[in-house]
Amino acid sequence: MKKISVAIFIFILSNSVQAQIIAYFSHCSFNTSDNIPYMETYLSVFGNSVSFKKNAKGQYQGMVEVEILFSKNGVIKASRKYNLLSPEISDTIHRPNFIDQQRFPLDTGKYEIELSISDKNINGKKYSSKNYVQLDYSESVVSISDIQLLSSFTKAEKQSIITKNGFDLVPFVSDFYPETMSELSFYAEVYNTKTVLGENEKFLINYQIQSHESGKPLAKYIAFKRETTGLVAVILSKFNITDLPSGNYDLVIDIKNKDNKSVAHKQIFFQRKGVIAKISPEDLANLEIENTFASKIHGKDTLKEYIRCLRPISSGAEKEFADNQLKLADEKLMQQFFYNFWQSRSAFSPEEAWNYYFQDVKTVNKKFGNHIRKGYESDRGRVYLQYGPPEKREEFPNEPASYPYEIWVYYRLNDKSKSNPAQTNKQFIFYEVNLAMNDYQLLNSNAISETADANWEMKLHKRTTQTNNYDNTTAPQHYGGDAHDEFTNPK
Repeated sequence: MKKISVAIFIFILSNSVQAQIIAYFSHCSFNTSDNIPYMETYLSVFGNSVSFKKNAKGQYQGMVEVEILFSKNGVIKASRKYNLLSPEISDTIHRPNFIDQQRFPLDTGKYEIELSISDKNINGKKYSSKNYVQLDYSESVVSISDIQLLSSFTKAEKQSIITKNGFDLVPFVSDFYPETMSELSFYAEVYNTKTVLGENEKFLINYQIQSHESGKPLAKYIAFKRETTGLVAVILSKFNITDLPSGNYDLVIDIKNKDNKSVAHKQIFFQRKGVIAKISPEDLANLEIENTFASKIHGKDTLKEYIRCLRPISSGAEKEFADNQLKLADEKLMQQFFYNFWQSRSAFSPEEAWNYYFQDVKTVNKKFGNHIRKGYESDRGRVYLQYGPPEKREEFPNEPASYPYEIWVYYRLNDKSKSNPAQTNKQFIFYEVNLAMNDYQLLNSNAISETADANWEMKLHKRTTQTNNYDNTTAPQHYGGDAHDEFTNPK
């Protein structure tokens, strides 16, 4: 599934002391009843990615230095530099994530926003990233604030930085909803209805979830509320997304006047990884596929081949069904399985999702296949299809003391077969024992659920380094050998 990010940035800081600091950053613009725009920023830091040290109370605490700058035409208009502290904990076994929110009053216009972060507990290297934002709240038109995604909202007992219109709003600093999340909550504000539409006039607020690719709304996810014109109208609501299939979506807010004409529109992208339930032949038999792309795929051999190539991105239930049910399946059942597979991943464009994936299958078959098996059946092909192409691929075909090998680096690793959170800074090393076969095997990886072999260096150099000491995990130094450094410290 292709990742599409809107106003959400992921920062990964690497240095020699600590592997990474991971933080999610997003922002939303709002206006006041006095027409004074402001920008809110939201920063979520992964506790396991920063150092925790004992403070004066004897408790462990993380500390991240944060600097946020807003510039217009090269001139800094607003800035803030501060230390963001984690909750205090008694031990570092489970380091909690921590969230920060800031507000910046700004004039209308286009700004460059720059965020810099560093781990203060280890004097970490500063990492910065920039983006552009636009604030435009004209008094002559109905307008909508940015849509703020929420982790939760409750009635406020006292005023705080996260309080708006009597509610405490905990920001959700991501655009990815895994299967473990069953609700999508959001907040927005509507301005100038009284000025533009007239006093005591009725208007309608529509909000819905629609397919990102087709723009078509989902019938189960359409809602509305009637309002009377005033200074500010508040939208605070949620959708139950338990049954929302995997896919790319937009959350849309549309304001309509008494004549049912749209006067303001706002939307935000999000991505969903839905639940893939256990599959049974009885369930598939009730699936109507007439006039779908799957119904046009004929021939058992073709369908079996297409289904086999799905294995790298299949769930456990899908693999089990394919292994147990499809060997003797009739053509229609295979068509139904194939269509159900892609509809569960892209409800409104299953054929497009299949075509996109099939291009990757053709790529791995060409690059990693041989006369014995298809590329998607190889270790490199499986990793490519399951995680996407690596950000960095280094090939070492001619080191004097080792088998030919490759190292793949992923700065951000998304598993298409599971709904696990993304991993960062992961490496894979493949080697070829059967020379000239283009059949590289996965030797070692630091990714979750992948092959982890402490003796990988010894195996890589086995043709020149023979040993019976299986406790030795590091091969002797060889002339021209770079595997250890390349894998542990990818450049």
